[in-house]
This record gives sequence, structure tokens and C-alpha cells, in this order.
Amino acid sequence: MKVRTNRLDKPNRTTSERQRRSLLIAAALALGGSLLLLLGAGWLQHGVSKMAISGLGALLLIGALTGIFRTLDFSTPRLANGTPRQLAWIRILVCLTGVIYTVIEDLPAIASLPVGMQSNYQFCRLLNMLPGYSALLANPNLLGILQWTTAALLFLGLIGFQTRATLFLGGVGFLLIQAILRQYTYYFHSGLVLVYLTLLLPWTPCAAAWSFDRWLNSQMRQPRAQSVGFSVYACFTVMAVIYLLCGLSKMRDSGLDWFRGDNIEQKLVRDALEPIFLDYKWKATLWLVQHHVPDFVFSVIGTAGLIAELGYFTVLFSRTAQIVLPAIMFGVHLGILLFQHILFLDLLILQFIFLDADRCVNFWHRHFSKNSEAARPQVSNGKPGPALSYVPLTATALMIVASLLGWVWHVEFYPFSSWHMYANPERKGPIFYYKLVATLENGSSIVVSSRDYSPAVMPTSRFMLLRAFRGRGRSKTLDEFLASYVQRSNRNLAFGSTISHIEVQRWRWNYVVDPNDPRFGWVTDIYPFDAPAEASPPR
Repeated sequence: MKVRTNRLDKPNRTTSERQRRSLLIAAALALGGSLLLLLGAGWLQHGVSKMAISGLGALLLIGALTGIFRTLDFSTPRLANGTPRQLAWIRILVCLTGVIYTVIEDLPAIASLPVGMQSNYQFCRLLNMLPGYSALLANPNLLGILQWTTAALLFLGLIGFQTRATLFLGGVGFLLIQAILRQYTYYFHSGLVLVYLTLLLPWTPCAAAWSFDRWLNSQMRQPRAQSVGFSVYACFTVMAVIYLLCGLSKMRDSGLDWFRGDNIEQKLVRDALEPIFLDYKWKATLWLVQHHVPDFVFSVIGTAGLIAELGYFTVLFSRTAQIVLPAIMFGVHLGILLFQHILFLDLLILQFIFLDADRCVNFWHRHFSKNSEAARPQVSNGKPGPALSYVPLTATALMIVASLLGWVWHVEFYPFSSWHMYANPERKGPIFYYKLVATLENGSSIVVSSRDYSPAVMPTSRFMLLRAFRGRGRSKTLDEFLASYVQRSNRNLAFGSTISHIEVQRWRWNYVVDPNDPRFGWVTDIYPFDAPAEASPPR
């Protein structure tokens, strides 16, 4: 018996392919034009023209991206390794990093901080309007429950148990915790990419592999290859967009001045004098300054970082770039840790989302576990898969456009950011930096590490100590904060003896004139605070 199969005639298939290519070319042209409009609007001053150009560019970009996403075949390995295991690997890395960021903080200690430290600006204002939010901030037990519940939910997302629900709830909890930390410090960027990814993953089929959900329900239907591939691509897009915005901010605000050696040197020296991590006596940046390294060395450092940021977007269309650029950026972040003593732990770990999970599984299978099942490679049969729904494609396009519009308009509204970091140009000159010095009952004095008194682990304490010298007279909020810190330290005998006196010192070092000063400058101002005999809580 003959079985008749319905196949597209060759002329019809050729016509369909031509239409697809024509649509892709038109969408690519619209993409280029819309990006030029948005980039041009980013350099304009505020006004009607900027609003009109950015609005037109945004509309064109949404349409262009949606058209391109509809045309591309994400079921093939051409753009990314879009397999269930790759998406599961991304889920594991994101949740693991989120758990680390959640548990390293002492969130219950927030309750002992003075109310005056709370920001009431933008997103924080919205939080303060929520019923019960002030009670949450004032109760260490509730803050502890929030912290460890979020960590537990992210861990359940890591192992893939009730994945969609636990990821969504864990992402919301992580969003709230990061907002609280910024409410008491400032809008820092470490951990912000994690917020985006934890809110993105619940809408993807990331439980299709390496999950308890899959293990408990082996009959679970596999998601479409197009859906999995696009989900992987969307996660890559988050990384690419934030690095692109970082580079564009530097180019817009500094221009060619960014490449000057003294611009980079001034930034590195300031951060080295107020280290957050690797606070050792020997510091790489200060060693370079004291050995009179020429400016072009700092120019090379700044140029390499900027090229890596601007070139990172190539991971969206090059499998080779997905190997090279994450490795380069990993080195850049290690350099930031070494020279600036700033740890972007999330961005260090998340470079590994580009690691080909299926190749790693096959390597393990060949060399260590020959009885296990090898990963099936992503293959293409030459036919484009069925187009995805407009909903996820348009949502991803809106996410990209919102990020670019945030850059155009300098938006800093948590969790949105223009990623304006170290973008302003600087010249060599005297540097003012700050120390917190405690005098103990036994007569000794110590410089308190910023990680010991800062409400959050990752941000610098510079903006907190600046309050001591912003106005004349005493700062009630700062006095309450210092009293809270002294009370906590004396209760725990953190330094082996109680604190009797503490002061904020402002130092000035003109490293251009005297780079070999062993004290790195001198004290210009002091904000003293005598610890009470029995410090009382500031609330």
C-alpha cells in the first residue's frame, strides 16, 4: 500500500524562503534606523525634538525586533545553544547567584538603622506607601523571614521544584530585598542583572531538564525547540544590553576624554583609597602610582574595558563571541576587583551562562560516566520551525526598548537604570576620601572596614560618610547611625574591646604632587562622636 505524503512543492518552498528573507532584510533595515534614532536622541538635550526622535525610534525598534524574532529560527544552533539543558544551566546559575546575594546580607540588622536613613525617592516612595511596609522594616524577625524565605524559594528554583511558582515568588522576594538595601544606601548596580533574570526565568520552560519537576513527572511534554531556544536567547540579551548601555554611557558623557590616562587613573586611585574588598596593605593601583607608571598604561586599561562593553552585544549573533567575550569580560571584572576593589560577583558568575552545557555533559559522559545518557546536540533539518507567538517576542522587544529609552533619558528608577557608572570625565588632582576610625577602651585605634558598618555588603560607604560634611553642625541621622553601630559592636565585642569614641575623617591626598606619601595624605576634617556609656537603639 502506498502512503501519500503532503509536501510543499519546490517552487512554493522557494517562494516562502524568499518572502522570509525579504522580511528579515526589511526588519534589519528598520532595526538599524531605529537604533540610529535612539542613539542620536541619547546625545540630545531634553526637549521636544528628543522626545519625538526617541519615540519614533522606540516604535520602529519594537516592530523591527518583533519581525526579526518572528523570522529567525531559534530551534537551530546558529544563534545559541538553545537546548533544555542550556536553559536549565542558566536557571541553576541565576538561582545559585541569587541565593548567595541573599544570604550574605544581614537583613535583620536593617531594623536597627535610623528611620532618617530611609530614602523616599522614586521606587522607595512607592514602597513606603504600601500598607505594612514600615512595620516590615522595623521588625528584624520579619526581615529575617523575608530573607530566608527568598533564599529557600530561589534554592527550590535552582533544583527545579515547582519551578515556575518558586522562581516567580523568589524573584519578587529578591526584588524587594535589593530595593530595601538600596533604600538605606544608594542606587548601586551590583545584583541588578540578577533582578532582571530572576523575573524573566519564570516565563520560560527552564524546568524541562535537570529539575525535580521533570524527575517527578517523566511524562512531562517537552517544550517546543523554538520556545527553548528563544528563552536562552532572551537571557543572553539581558547580559548584552546592560553591557552595551555601560559602554554607551561612557561614550556619551566622556567622549574621547574617556581614553585619557589621567581620567582612568583618578577613578582607580579614589576607589583604591576606599576599598570594599581585598583591603590589604599592598594595592595594585597605588603601586602603579608610586612607581610613576605612564598615562598610556591607564589608557590601555580604560580602552580595553570600553571595547569589551561595546563589543559584548556580538554574543547575540556569533557563537564565537559567546566564547570570547564572556572570557574577556570575566578578566575585566577581575581587573576591577584588583584595581578598584569592587566585586561584581553576579557578573563574574553569570559569564558562565554562555558555557555550552551540552558539550560539558558529553565531555563528562565520554571521560567519567560512560553509563549516563549523552546530551543530544541541537541540530537543524534545514526547515525553519513554526514561528513563536507574538506575546513573548513583543515582551522581549519591549524589555530591550525600555532599557534603551532608560539610557536615552538618564532614567534611574529601580529596577531600571541607564547604567551610568564611572561615565563622567575626570582630571588628575587631589582626592578626598573618607575613613571611619574607632578608639577603643584599651586606648588603641582602628580603621573600621566599610563592610563592617555598611547596611549592605556590595556598595561603597563613601556616600554614607559624606553626610558628615554636607552641612554645618551635627547630623541627627548620622549620629543615630553611629550610635547603632557602636551599640552593635560593643554588644558583640567585635574588636575585643568596647568602642569609646568614633569619628568620621575626611582625608586629602594630592598624589600628583606627592605620590610616595606613605600616609596617602592627611586629615582635613573630623566628625567626632562619643559613644554613650550605654548606647540605646535609635528608634
